[in-house]
Amino acid sequence: MISVKNKTFHILNGDALLDNFPSELLTGEIIIARECLVDGPIDGTTPEKFWKTRAGFIQETYGEEKEVYFGEVVTEFDKIKAIAADSEVNFWFEDDLFCQVNFWFCVSLLMPVAHAIKVFVIKPPLIDQQPDWRGFGPMDRHTLAEAYLHKQELSLADLSLLANLWDAYKTDNREKFAELALIKSENFPFLSQVIQAQLERKDNRPESVLKQIMKEKETTDFKTIFQEFGRREGIYGFGDWQVEKLLEKIK
Repeated sequence: MISVKNKTFHILNGDALLDNFPSELLTGEIIIARECLVDGPIDGTTPEKFWKTRAGFIQETYGEEKEVYFGEVVTEFDKIKAIAADSEVNFWFEDDLFCQVNFWFCVSLLMPVAHAIKVFVIKPPLIDQQPDWRGFGPMDRHTLAEAYLHKQELSLADLSLLANLWDAYKTDNREKFAELALIKSENFPFLSQVIQAQLERKDNRPESVLKQIMKEKETTDFKTIFQEFGRREGIYGFGDWQVEKLLEKIK
């Protein structure tokens, strides 16, 4: 595996952000995390088995051929693993669970060189000191470039916390999650809420909210349900695919 030293990297959570990314203003190589690790199985004792599991799930659920997955998804994560010491890494990730799980995984790939790189996170601005769960969606090139000016540097302790969160998520270790939720980080003030959302997800919190919405709104219209779920449970960051699957589950 070839590694490139003394470089700047921008790791984006999905292709949607790429459309408005101010590449003409910000230098560096762009890497796209094209996954939804919050959805589906994540077992596999080796990287090869892990990717095989994910490729099978993505093909079955989203209809993407395994060859495409390995060619356009796995290769991007391989680029993260190849980042060398003395590099600068900028993560463009939001605070919701969907983004955070992908974030935790990406950071876990960097841990071998975590002590020797500079890592930053860029987030959408807060509204009244609370996350805007719409994330980067409403932002244009100008506001994205402005967000970059307020990027936060992550300490080795921050990176270790995120890598440990991935381990807890991958092994479905509720006790470890609960312990990690007690760790305070200025860079991740909403982490305990995100962890709580994941723990309560296991207790069918999203399904319960969807049932409540359908009852209160007296509707089965997907657009209405999806928008209301986003307002009430934006912390999950679920897209239409995830909400559709939940609705199928409770019908």
